[in-house]
Amino acid sequence: MPLKLLGAVLISLSGFLMGCMYVQRLKLRRDFLREFSVFLSSLSTAVRYRSADIAVLVNSCGELFSFPENDYSRPFSQMWQSSIADFKKRWRLSEADMALLKEFGEELGTTDVEGQLSHIALYQGLFSKQQSGAEDDIIQKSKLYKSLGLFGGVSAALMFL
Repeated sequence: MPLKLLGAVLISLSGFLMGCMYVQRLKLRRDFLREFSVFLSSLSTAVRYRSADIAVLVNSCGELFSFPENDYSRPFSQMWQSSIADFKKRWRLSEADMALLKEFGEELGTTDVEGQLSHIALYQGLFSKQQSGAEDDIIQKSKLYKSLGLFGGVSAALMFL
């Protein structure tokens, strides 16, 4: 009997931990959007005060993006697409997040300095909305995921008892 009870507790705990894992996914997305917001601010400053190729500026503005120097011969939009290819899985981004990232990279570097600054400012606002949505998701769904995980684990444990 004590082993059955221990097994039931462990199954319940595993369900709760599964819920916590889903909460971590939500937090990963929020953290990326925060880092990207900092990146956009840094990029805006770099575009304003440094005259360099857009790939060099993006490379210098943070750890999110890194383009190999031998890649600079390719168009920036291609380098951007290849650099964000695994972001959805790695950062648990939504389809809307990925669409914004793709659009941002396609248009970046195609206009003069003022046009680029306007482009960056536009996407700062759009990503700010995404970030507040991610914050709301964490508030609304974190208790739900933990509760469902715990109750799912308890239900499974009761079936074994």
